[in-house]
Amino acid sequence: MTKRKKKNLLTLIFLVVMLGLMSGFYVWYLNKNKDRGETASEDDSLILATMDPDLIERIHFKNDEADMILILEDDTWVTEADKERPIKQNYVDNMISIIDEVKAERIVDEKPEDLAQYGLVSPYASLKATQSDGKSVTLLLGDEVSGGQGYYAKLDGNDTVFIVPTLYGTYLSYSDVSMTQVDNGPSLTSNDIYHIEVLKKDGEDFELIYDEDSKYHKAGTPLLSWAVLKPFEEPYSADSSKVSEVISNFTRFYFLSCVDYKGEDLAKYGLEDPTASILVEYYEQHEEELDEPQKDPDTGEEITTKTVTEEKSFKLYIGNLNDKGDYYVRKDGEAAVYTMEAEDVDAMLQVDAFSILSTFISIYNIETVDRIDIDISGKPYTMEIKREVTTDSEGNEETKASYYYNGKEVEEDTFKDVYQVMIGAKFDTQLKEEVSLKELDPILTISYHLEDSDKTYTSKYYPYDESFYIADNGGPIIFKADKRRIDQIIKTIEEFKKAE
Repeated sequence: MTKRKKKNLLTLIFLVVMLGLMSGFYVWYLNKNKDRGETASEDDSLILATMDPDLIERIHFKNDEADMILILEDDTWVTEADKERPIKQNYVDNMISIIDEVKAERIVDEKPEDLAQYGLVSPYASLKATQSDGKSVTLLLGDEVSGGQGYYAKLDGNDTVFIVPTLYGTYLSYSDVSMTQVDNGPSLTSNDIYHIEVLKKDGEDFELIYDEDSKYHKAGTPLLSWAVLKPFEEPYSADSSKVSEVISNFTRFYFLSCVDYKGEDLAKYGLEDPTASILVEYYEQHEEELDEPQKDPDTGEEITTKTVTEEKSFKLYIGNLNDKGDYYVRKDGEAAVYTMEAEDVDAMLQVDAFSILSTFISIYNIETVDRIDIDISGKPYTMEIKREVTTDSEGNEETKASYYYNGKEVEEDTFKDVYQVMIGAKFDTQLKEEVSLKELDPILTISYHLEDSDKTYTSKYYPYDESFYIADNGGPIIFKADKRRIDQIIKTIEEFKKAE
C-alpha cells in the first residue's frame, strides 16, 4: 500500500470515529434530562388550559405574602373580605393573562414520582380562576428552574409537571400590601411651583416663595424673584439657579405602597402627630371650551378653547420610618397611609436654607434708586440721580435722568460703571459666633434711597480679620464678606472713574 493510500485510509477512519462521537453526544444531549424525568417537546409552547377571560368572575390568589379572593362587581375587581378596599386592577389583569391560556415552555414529567423535587408539594403560589359557567382552572407554581429559566408548575387535578415562563412568577409574587391601589401625589414641573413650606416638629422650618412683585425682597429685579421666608426672622432673596435645584425635589410624589387605606390607627405610623408636613402650591392649566368661538387677531383662525390657570395645593404629612427604611406618609384630607422612599422625602426635609440665599448684599435696580449716601471711614460721598419727565411735540412723555457725584454732574456711563461695582458686594459665609458691633466703627457704609419711597436700605462693613469684613445689612443674619471685593468698592467710589 502506498503512503498516499495509507494516509487517506487513516483520514477516513478518523472522520468515521469523529462522526460516531458526535452522534453519541447528540443522543446524550437530547436525553440528559431524563434523570429527572424530563422529556423534550417538539412544540416550544404548549397550551395546557384555556379560559374565557370575559367569563372569569372569581379569583383565589395565594402565596407566602397574600391570600385573597377577588370577585368582579360592576366591572371592578374587589376583595371578597373587604369590598371597599381599592385594588390594583392592572395586577388582576396580569393574573388573568396567565390563567386564561396556561402555556408551558416544555413538559418536564408526565407522571412524577416525587413532586417535592419541583417544589410542588407546598407550592410557592397558586391561582384559581372561576368562570360564571362554573368552569375553573387552578395553577400551582413551584420552584424556580435553575438558571432563572422559568418555574416548575402543574394544574390542580393533573399530574403533569411543566415549565412556565418567568413572567408567571412575577405576576404571582404580588404581596397583600402591593395589591392595594396607590394614588400618588401630583407630578409637577419646576415651573408649576410657586410656594413651598416645610414644617418640622423638631428642627428648622423652611419656606420658599416666588416673589414676582418684589413683596418680600428688597431688589426689584427678575434675577431675584424668589424669597426665603423661613427659618429666618425676615425674608431674604434667593439665588434663582440654586432655587431650581431645590424645587426639582418637590416635583414628584411617588408612593411605594398603600399599607392602610382606612388609616384607622395613625399613631401606629407616627402620623397622629406627624414629624413634619410638606406643602406645595402650584399652578395647573387646562383647556375650557369658549361659549362662543373667537378669531385670533394675528392669524384670523377660529379659537374655540381657552387656557385656564388655577392655583392648586398639595400637603403631605410625614410619619415614622418602617423596617425597610421608608417613610409612612399621608395626604392631607385623606385617611390612607402610604410608604415613600426615604431618599425622596429627605431631599425635601433637609433643605439648607442658607445655602440658597442670594449672595448679593445690596443689589437694587438702578431704575428704583434716586440717591446713595456713602461713608468711607468718616468721609461722606453722595451719588444722586435726578429724573425729569418731559413731553415731546406728539404728547408722549419721556423721562430724562441726570447723574451726580458729590453734587457735580457726571457722565451716565461712568456713574453706572461705579454703581455696578457697588452692587456687586457679596457675602461669603454666615458669621455664627457672637460679635458686638457697638464698639466697632464701620469702614464703609452705603445707604440706598429708593425713588417714590420713604425707605432707606443700609449696609455696613466692619473690620474682622485680614481676609474678611463683617457685613451687616440690618437683618438678623450677620455675614462675612471678602475684604478684597469691599476694598475694590471703596477704591472705585473714591476715584469715581469708569471701571476697568
